[in-house]
Amino acid sequence: MRLSIVARYLIREVVQAWLAVTLVLVAVLLTNRLVRFLAEAASGEIPGDVVLALLGYKALSHLGLVLPASFFLGVVLAFGRLYRDTEMAALGACGIGPRRLYQALLLLAVPLAGVVGLMALQLGPWADRAGEQLQLEAQQRVDVAGLRAGRFLQIQDLSGTFYLERFSADGSRMEDVFVQTRGEGGELVLIAAARGRQEIHPETRDRHLVLEDGYRYQGVPGSPQWRVVRFERHGVLIREAEVGEARLRHGGMPTEVLLASDAPRLRAELQRRLSAPLMVFVLALLAVPLSRSSPRDGRYGRLLAAVLVYAIYSNLLTVAQGWMEDGDLPVALGLWWVHGLLAALGLILLWREYGLRRRPRAVEAGA
Repeated sequence: MRLSIVARYLIREVVQAWLAVTLVLVAVLLTNRLVRFLAEAASGEIPGDVVLALLGYKALSHLGLVLPASFFLGVVLAFGRLYRDTEMAALGACGIGPRRLYQALLLLAVPLAGVVGLMALQLGPWADRAGEQLQLEAQQRVDVAGLRAGRFLQIQDLSGTFYLERFSADGSRMEDVFVQTRGEGGELVLIAAARGRQEIHPETRDRHLVLEDGYRYQGVPGSPQWRVVRFERHGVLIREAEVGEARLRHGGMPTEVLLASDAPRLRAELQRRLSAPLMVFVLALLAVPLSRSSPRDGRYGRLLAAVLVYAIYSNLLTVAQGWMEDGDLPVALGLWWVHGLLAALGLILLWREYGLRRRPRAVEAGA
């Protein structure tokens, strides 16, 4: 398909603004994440050699959210400049109206929606899983490396005392481990094991001390009634994950798993992923009327309104997703009502900006 000179010009203006906004948003996102990862590395939660890898996974997992937003803001900036420089008035005099503007935008929106869909449904969840696995392995390495052989240590989360005689040759396992803690009834619990290691559960993210080949003694000091259990494998909960940590995992689940599940939480996550490519078209619809400005308006006069609209859109999706997860919103209605609401807003703004104008206005000559 051969593009007209006007279509190529509009596409070029939008792409330039879109790329600039994308770079800014990605830079802000990566800077924020980098600060957090560096803080975790400085506090000893993760080793410093995995920071860049974690940053790359995080950038890939969020790109599906950044691209629709940057496209929307890029269109508002590009078309807003054309309005301020009276180029839109000149195009209107040549018969270029909103219909032609949307035709040019669709040439960008359709392939972008395909890319965003791929990111949201496949690449993003994969990056979440890979980054989460890397972080879990890194945390386990740090926690083991932070222990000292031959010394008694107080473990706050365990509410007890921990001792290990030595590490294995590769440093991944503990040998001759002793744990002293309290049972649910306040009884003294003593555990002696030949080997041990720490594990972070991949589903719940709870931290466990996994002990192998040992004995567990439980009773009251001074009492002859002690229970002795020999075990091959015994787990001791060190720390339960916070609610937010467990919820993060849903973002890394494969889309195929979400499709096969009827759980409200997973159906909500699936609809959130499907919303990403749909947002491209809804935001494109909103961008044209929001970009319309007069030559007297400032360079970023309509940008604030666009940011506000996007924030409302995104927050409504988050609220609706929470309602779905809690069972307060039918799955059939899901998140679709949010897209319908914003699409209706776009049509109202379009009618207000163009439909109510008098026919003789030059900008409507080709509408």
